Amino acid sequence: MRILLTVMLIFLIFPAHAAPGETAGELADVISLEDVNRFIEKTNRELNEDIPLLNGETIRGIAARGFSFDWESIKENTVARLFKELAANAHLMGKLLFLAVLCALLQNLQNSFEHSAISLLAYSICYIFLAVIALTAFYNAMALARDTVGNMVGFMEALLPLLISLLAGVGAVTTAALFTPLMLFVVGTVSIVVKDVVLPLFFLAAVLQCVNFLSDRYQVSNLCGLFRQAGMIVLGLTMVVFVGVITVQGVAGGVADGVALRTAKYATATFIPVVGKMFADTVEMVMGASLLLKNAIGLFGIATVLTLCALPLIKLASLIFVIKLAGALVQPMGDEKMARCLDGMGDNLMLVFGGVLAVAIMFFLAITMIIGVGSVTMMLR
Repeated sequence: MRILLTVMLIFLIFPAHAAPGETAGELADVISLEDVNRFIEKTNRELNEDIPLLNGETIRGIAARGFSFDWESIKENTVARLFKELAANAHLMGKLLFLAVLCALLQNLQNSFEHSAISLLAYSICYIFLAVIALTAFYNAMALARDTVGNMVGFMEALLPLLISLLAGVGAVTTAALFTPLMLFVVGTVSIVVKDVVLPLFFLAAVLQCVNFLSDRYQVSNLCGLFRQAGMIVLGLTMVVFVGVITVQGVAGGVADGVALRTAKYATATFIPVVGKMFADTVEMVMGASLLLKNAIGLFGIATVLTLCALPLIKLASLIFVIKLAGALVQPMGDEKMARCLDGMGDNLMLVFGGVLAVAIMFFLAITMIIGVGSVTMMLR
């Protein structure tokens, strides 16, 4: 009885003569997009972004025309934001250079008075002030990276249930069953590992980098390198495990679903009299519409992930440039310790930049894998 009602419902909602594009538009008006739009509204309000809401009109436009990027406008906006961030960080470079000049004068004074205790103390105080300013900027950058990773994870947690439900609508029931608990667990794990393990390790490495040049007698360069290498290894292993898990599960489930769909279509068209062929064609048309819809939402998800990480990455890049430039300008003044400290701080910030970029790449691959699995399933049917 349930099967008969399902068949009648399919024929009433999606007539056999409807085109896949029309059916995709009807599905776009039916599915629930509240979680995704709620997250987008919150993000636009908190981060002053202009991400468009996901609705039937947006989905139909992406499904029909795809994304049309104005590369010239994107380049101009990127350059404008980069220079804006550089101007905002100019005061930081001014403070660092002022302290560096003062430290260089104190170091020359120290050499003139045969390493007097007073001049050595004054130099140490100036160096500590410089290190505190640089570490404060580093901590703010790390907080920005944590918030960016959290925003991307929040968006993925809102988008994945929608994509996986559409994946089941394509007929990839086995893949959807595998992805439903697995993908959400892996995304949450990536968030915890990056925010609570990798980024704190990079921050500890930056702190030890500053402490290492405070005294000539006590060196912690090996411990600093250990924390840095540990963060890089954990981040690399996380990325390898994430990509490996979604790839294995997606390929295995896609092949199984494709074979099952092909068998079911043949059996329905052959053994059900009169309406079997019509029913098989209608179901295939609905699956094709679900595929178009899933691909359109997947492309929207990829564009949103890139938008969420674009501005934070520009801010991190500008801060890296400022600190690296300050280290390069300090070195000719004769203060090698401060130059090496700032240069090492810039290197650690580049690792933070790489951590945020790695998370964005992982989520980009996850959405791409879901899109690809549905296409493979339909291709093998």
